[in-house]
Amino acid sequence: MEKILYATDFSKNAEKAFHFALKIAEKHRAELIMLHVFDIPPIWGDPQMNYPVELTKEASKSWKRTLKELSEQFISDIKPTFLAIENTSVVKGILSVITKHKPDLVITGTKGKSLLKEIFIGSTTKALVKQSPVPVLAIPTVADYRDIDNVLYASDFREVDLEAIRQLIEFVKPYKPEIKLVHVSSETEYNANQKMEWFKDLVKDNISYKNISFELLHSDRIFERLCNYVQNHNLDMIVMLEKERDGIIEKLFHEDLVCKMEVHTSIPILSYNEHYLRASIDQDIKKEDTVDH
Repeated sequence: MEKILYATDFSKNAEKAFHFALKIAEKHRAELIMLHVFDIPPIWGDPQMNYPVELTKEASKSWKRTLKELSEQFISDIKPTFLAIENTSVVKGILSVITKHKPDLVITGTKGKSLLKEIFIGSTTKALVKQSPVPVLAIPTVADYRDIDNVLYASDFREVDLEAIRQLIEFVKPYKPEIKLVHVSSETEYNANQKMEWFKDLVKDNISYKNISFELLHSDRIFERLCNYVQNHNLDMIVMLEKERDGIIEKLFHEDLVCKMEVHTSIPILSYNEHYLRASIDQDIKKEDTVDH
């Protein structure tokens, strides 16, 4: 992991998320970008508004100073890059920075500071998760930083999970955690045990990381069963795949679980976007075909 993007609205939760961003950047010796997306509402008829471009530039400078002040509250060898951009949409602003700077990970808080226009409320985090081409690590309000020793990956044992697990391992490798691959199976799911054994073999054949365990849980109330599992295990991070939802199984298993778990737990949640994982897989296949020919 070479580059991390941290997005903030300067709320207390967002400042807590910065602690995570800084520690993870230190662990990977990665470049850290600090981003604030601001919006200047138009004030038509105001005689002071002759130079809106200059106003935006001044606002950007001011927010960059605030980002710098936030970073200086923490002692670290990491020297962040400060970005402050104007956009009426926080999500679109973040996505534009992702496109330009190509980070390996985005870190945000989950709650904003304004009751009228919060930046990282659930709906905005949800929109970012659904659209971000890179994984998003959402830090709940009550989460405290600690090293990553135990990771839960909520899987439904499909091939696309393999790419997410590969990327996850690159992220957590410096911590050397145990990764628990857990699947919640409903009573109507066909051959769940055989499916898990197939997935075990798939992981064994394609992934060299050894500290991985598999567990099959049974329940028709998937979200409640996962929450119960989380409450009874000492976990440092929960990982989920944001599905494209192209079938009944996907809708059943991932009925907004990423966003629901975000609200109901104090543990950071890392989400991967299935659409972009599949695009990455297709790109790798095309590269292999080009080399072969």
